Amino acid sequence: MPELPEVETLRNALLPLVRNQTLAELKFLRADLRFPIPRKQLKKEMTQSVVTDITRTGKYLLLHNDKGAMLWHLGMSGRVVQRPSMKAEEKHTHAIFHFAPETYLHFIDPRRFGCILWVPKDAGHPLLDHLGPDPFSDEATPELFKERARTCKGPIKGFLMNATRIAGIGNIYACEALFEAGIHPKKPANKLSKPQWEKLLIEVRHVLRKSINAGGTTLRDFFNTDGNPGYFALDLSVYGKEGEPCPRCGNPIARSVHTARSTFFCKTCQKR
Repeated sequence: MPELPEVETLRNALLPLVRNQTLAELKFLRADLRFPIPRKQLKKEMTQSVVTDITRTGKYLLLHNDKGAMLWHLGMSGRVVQRPSMKAEEKHTHAIFHFAPETYLHFIDPRRFGCILWVPKDAGHPLLDHLGPDPFSDEATPELFKERARTCKGPIKGFLMNATRIAGIGNIYACEALFEAGIHPKKPANKLSKPQWEKLLIEVRHVLRKSINAGGTTLRDFFNTDGNPGYFALDLSVYGKEGEPCPRCGNPIARSVHTARSTFFCKTCQKR
């Protein structure tokens, strides 16, 4: 599943192609993905308008013009690739965008859990209104998260993956940040001290930034706009490495399963 670094990598790749360019043509090959696509509205509001910027909120991309923004989410298997024309080349191509003069972006999503929606200018949206702060925002502080976790007796890993508390941290990066911070993934969120929150936020940002700089992960479905996979997965410390030696202490990496998600950690370095 594309996570925050993959979405930010995509944003960085799209900026030189799309920002300050006119969206000349939109083509939709189906009526819905996770939600119905407001095809008529998007064509009315976006066609022949200039995309002034692309921003990211959590795992959502927003392509802005003077009327609002087109919202993209990649879901479980979505990707956006550059192609030479408006002709669909892959089976699961669901939308095609032509930016003048000759940039063609194809939205591909085999599982169809992604979405393409419209957000009017200066208006909220149900998918965005209840998101917690982005990890890189000024609002994201140790003090804020300690306060939000005050009544949370659940595991800290679950807290990190709850988008209403902090936006955009998925399973891979939650495991990696907790390892780097030396915090057991099942430690109750309300038991973390302020120094632990300070360390954890530092490591969350470090792990995400490291991934963004490397171009995403090679796991499953994410590809850059040129069709090439990212490479950060080569540098993961614990995720997907059950039984392999811990890079710090040499003891085997453990795996547990909670709510159908695998958690990877070191029992020695991350004492509960």
